[in-house]
Amino acid sequence: MGNEGSKLKGLIIDKNAIEVNDFWALYNAESPTTCNEEGGGGQELSIFKGEVLVKGQLWAAQGPMERAIKNLMIYRHPYILKYMSTWDESGQKHLATERVRPLNDVLAQQSDIQVCLGLRTILCSLIFLIEKAMARHLNICTQSIYVTEKGSWRLAGFEFVWKAKDLNQQLIDLAHSFRQPLARDSANSELGLEQFAFATLCEQVLDKCGPREGKASTPYVQEFREYCSTHLKHLNVEMRPKLSAVLLHPYFNHEFVLIHSFLFELPLKSVQERQQFFSNLIERLRCFDEQVVASQLASDLLSRMVLLDPTAQHCVTPYVLRTKTENGTAALFSPQTYLHYLMPHILKMFRLRDAQIRLILLDYFMEYVRLLSDEQLKSEILPHLQLGMGDTNDVLVAKTLRCLADLVPILGAATVLGGDRRRCFSDGRPHAAVSTDSSTPWTEPRSITPLMNGNAVDAVDYMVSGSPLPVETNVAPMPLRLSPDGGEDEKSITNLNEKPLELSQSSSSGGGDNNTEHANSSTSSAAHEQTLVNDEDADEDEDNAWSDWENTDELQRLHVKQETLDELNLNNLETNSSTSTQATQPSLTDSFRTACSSLSTGATKTSAPPANRMLIDDLSALDIQVQLTTPANTTESAEFDFFKDMEPVIETKIAAISEPEIVQIDASRFAAAATTSNGHETDAEADLGWGHDEDEDDVVWGNDAETSKV
Repeated sequence: MGNEGSKLKGLIIDKNAIEVNDFWALYNAESPTTCNEEGGGGQELSIFKGEVLVKGQLWAAQGPMERAIKNLMIYRHPYILKYMSTWDESGQKHLATERVRPLNDVLAQQSDIQVCLGLRTILCSLIFLIEKAMARHLNICTQSIYVTEKGSWRLAGFEFVWKAKDLNQQLIDLAHSFRQPLARDSANSELGLEQFAFATLCEQVLDKCGPREGKASTPYVQEFREYCSTHLKHLNVEMRPKLSAVLLHPYFNHEFVLIHSFLFELPLKSVQERQQFFSNLIERLRCFDEQVVASQLASDLLSRMVLLDPTAQHCVTPYVLRTKTENGTAALFSPQTYLHYLMPHILKMFRLRDAQIRLILLDYFMEYVRLLSDEQLKSEILPHLQLGMGDTNDVLVAKTLRCLADLVPILGAATVLGGDRRRCFSDGRPHAAVSTDSSTPWTEPRSITPLMNGNAVDAVDYMVSGSPLPVETNVAPMPLRLSPDGGEDEKSITNLNEKPLELSQSSSSGGGDNNTEHANSSTSSAAHEQTLVNDEDADEDEDNAWSDWENTDELQRLHVKQETLDELNLNNLETNSSTSTQATQPSLTDSFRTACSSLSTGATKTSAPPANRMLIDDLSALDIQVQLTTPANTTESAEFDFFKDMEPVIETKIAAISEPEIVQIDASRFAAAATTSNGHETDAEADLGWGHDEDEDDVVWGNDAETSKV
């Protein structure tokens, strides 16, 4: 029944007292121990220091401080001031309880719903004390009530508590002078003593609080006032109802009070009652102001019994631990209310060494971590997350890692991970093309391929960049990649060969021939321009179907087309050139005509364009082929020179080309030398070493050998 005579170690007591009366002085204190249910940190307490001497015949046998300590150790109830420890120091009795404040100090700040819940709390404690514990409380008044840090009321003044069998008229007369004047019953009888005192307390509290302007009062408050004056203060003490009957009044049974009482009495409820209660709890709470709900029910909604209940985890916890957003989510609390009322409880819960509670907090980590400052994250959250990294629970470690990853963008990797960090990876991506057009809503992917038609001034923008990426949003889209080699589809092949160019190969000159050749050239030019148009249409379709990293082939083809148009403009000048010059050095027009002719059917005679379009499956027909112009009477098949149009024109002197000089070789120089008498040995030596001794300095060959012989 308590820790009588044991002083808390490391207890720090404030110098200034909160309350002083004839019996004791009240001080705030803090203990470094972590034995409270909140876990971690210092434990906040209240210390009652008793007076050494208290006059009065009532306290002759036992002083008020000793009696209060004894009764608090005996009578335990959630709504009675919680006893912690007691000890003697310097001849004074010291009592440690939960941190509380006198009701008179905070009554003006109490809301209507807080007053209703507080009066109900005191009523429940009196029902327990009088009807169940068979004790009597002779001084029920505002001086005997304290308020906890959470706003809950607690019944105190247990120096005036006696057992019911010990109460007599003499004891009541002795206590009459110490009781609150307004709580004294004129009948001065043992019967109905607590009913009269409680009615006086309710009237006094309701008068001090009064109705707030702009706020709706608690339902049935006026009816309860009348009930107190007519029934609880009835002149006939036998007509006064029991306190348990007062609890049935509608003032103590409206919706919010019922929710509060059920959450407080949750351990006493069955599984079926819990399931039914939690299934519709959120809808019931939406009928009340969120600040009222948060201020009165935050600790109950975040209690262990609620968080670990399976039905509450599905129907209640998601709406409590999430915050309202601009999208209008179904959460109960706004960020401001969440931060003011719920965040203190969450920070205390983070210090708990309970795996199930920690897992629930980690599931909704990003809902509340964004409401905390960097300093709070470093001091209140990060150390406990790092502690969870060393746990043996794999699920807990995995969720802790995810939460640490969410903290990296907020606090930085150096703060979250700690230790020395160095750059291990580099950003090898090139810069994206930055455009002055701010209408582009996204950044295009950056490519290694240089952009076509790019200016040299912008070349710096396409160089490889370092980390991080540019943040500009006005990035110009990159052009479509061009077709790869051999990527032409059948449509483009058909368009290229719809109207093959048929140019005259005749080299004869004359008036009629020149006119005919000029007309054919015009027709061929028109056909070629039509082919170019078809080819460009095919290219547009091809760009949508093919992609390529190389732009060289496309650039060359566009360049060839441009040169072809320029060559066609010079066609009239080329037709008047001499036949001998055409034979010696083919003009560019002839090369183009020959190439176009080879694209259609090879080296054929001039004919009308085919009426039906033919599909060519051979891709080699699309290659640029150049054929030397030959005279009309030549029957030899011409050979195709694929790179003729790429060779530079070099004038050579015909005189420099002469008949090859015939080199005469003297056969006598290769005549075999005279053999010796031993011919077989000479042949063997010749086979081995060409008949030459390495030690000999002179070698005799051919005619020189015969001369020496002579």
